[in-house]
Amino acid sequence: MMKLQKGFTLLEVMIAVVVAGIALLGLAAAQLKSLQYTTNSFNYTVSLIQAQNTIEQIWPYLCTLQKDNPDFFNDVAFKASLAPQIADYSLSLPASYANEMQVSISWQDERLTDNVINQITLNATYPDISGECP
Repeated sequence: MMKLQKGFTLLEVMIAVVVAGIALLGLAAAQLKSLQYTTNSFNYTVSLIQAQNTIEQIWPYLCTLQKDNPDFFNDVAFKASLAPQIADYSLSLPASYANEMQVSISWQDERLTDNVINQITLNATYPDISGECP
């Protein structure tokens, strides 16, 4: 009489475990890369908010900058007040005030190895209100 085989052999189980392990490692690597790009996207969003915040903080000083004292833009305390509140971001402003200028925020993300400069630049345009200043 012949015995009928029921179930899997040990070799078949081992091959299935290896194939499943390789698939799970691939999924784990994809998840890790996804988290890295999500973090970079978060940093990009925060830097946009920081740059917009810097542009907004200049508005109350337009009369001073345009009419009274344009050198106020280079005041150390004023520039410190414009700096990002989060330590991982750095602000880059032009050397002097202009009604049209660029505000750049950069950050360091060592998890991504693409050697890309992580920086955003916003163009700010302020109206000339020097004639309306008291």
